[in-house]
Amino acid sequence: MNTANTDATAYIQSLLDKCGEVVIPEGIYRITSTLKIHSNTHIMADKNARLYLCGDTPKYRGDFLLDNDDHINGNENITIEGGIWDGNNQGKYNTKDPDLFNPNAWSGSTMNFFRVKNLKLRNMVFANSVIYNLRLCRIDTFDFRNIFFQSDELAFNQDGLHFAGFINNGYVENVRALSKGQTNDDMLALNADDSIVRLENLDLDCGPIENIYFKDIYAEDCHTGVRLLSVVSPIRNITIDNMEVGVRCYAINMDGARYCRTPLFKEEDKPDGIGCIENVKFNNFKAHFTSTERPENPLICCEGQTDAFEINGFERSETAEVMPNNPVLFVRNVRNLSVAINEEEKAQLKEKSDCFISEGKIVSIKINKL
Repeated sequence: MNTANTDATAYIQSLLDKCGEVVIPEGIYRITSTLKIHSNTHIMADKNARLYLCGDTPKYRGDFLLDNDDHINGNENITIEGGIWDGNNQGKYNTKDPDLFNPNAWSGSTMNFFRVKNLKLRNMVFANSVIYNLRLCRIDTFDFRNIFFQSDELAFNQDGLHFAGFINNGYVENVRALSKGQTNDDMLALNADDSIVRLENLDLDCGPIENIYFKDIYAEDCHTGVRLLSVVSPIRNITIDNMEVGVRCYAINMDGARYCRTPLFKEEDKPDGIGCIENVKFNNFKAHFTSTERPENPLICCEGQTDAFEINGFERSETAEVMPNNPVLFVRNVRNLSVAINEEEKAQLKEKSDCFISEGKIVSIKINKL
């Protein structure tokens, strides 16, 4: 069924309402209102089934290409395999509202899941997002494999996998940006805290992010590889194996959103620092800058309280790196932390005014509480 020029929403929704196994054949499907997926539903979409968000339909708060249907009681046992899920960021009405705090504004996210247990995503392409590709909150037990991002145009805040609060017990394998420049924000955003009055985050919650294993993450030229955003809510027990990113801003960003348009705290109100990032490990981590647009940046920015943070097997490309003199690691605005480089303690940061900037070749990093 090819429905590129007609509204396919009712057709696809009728399939979803049957629950069970839902087959979406090859074709182009124009979607004019949010598709709702129920518990115990398994979508099997052809790899050439493209579902795109109509650009001629005005968008408001709560609109997505696809969302789970019960945010109050929650859903369970949802699986999606295949398909190209297209946010159509060139559509007339598929735009970011200029008023970040408009309470009725569209989030700009292509797909959304809120309060779901046992969520599985497989072999999916997210295309042409307006803002976040995939937005997640209050998810318990999930398994994502072979997730790809591409976009014909760069747009602001194009996060790849965006995790908000209360995310637990996940496995994520083989996440790749297919087009140069993607993702144009955080490839992986683990935002335990964030401004939930901004339009991107309306209807999300702040809360813990815990117990997730990531494997095989790749982007040729993204904005930021990983954001770990914690002010008061913890990010704990995260492992990322085999990650390779070319970045324009940061490889790892733990700045507490200090430099965002909507900061989450006042520095004077947090004399002991912010954040709770614990037991986070990167193994086989390759990163380099692809742009000189942020000449002051380190690859890894740590401005939050961390403990048992490790990077083992760090590699910085000597041939691809465009800012070879920029430091790998910058640590500041923290208290009572030690920094070890290549198994040798290099600094003890006892006051927020203390600062550590890396020098020389780095193979491993460890940051721990004193």
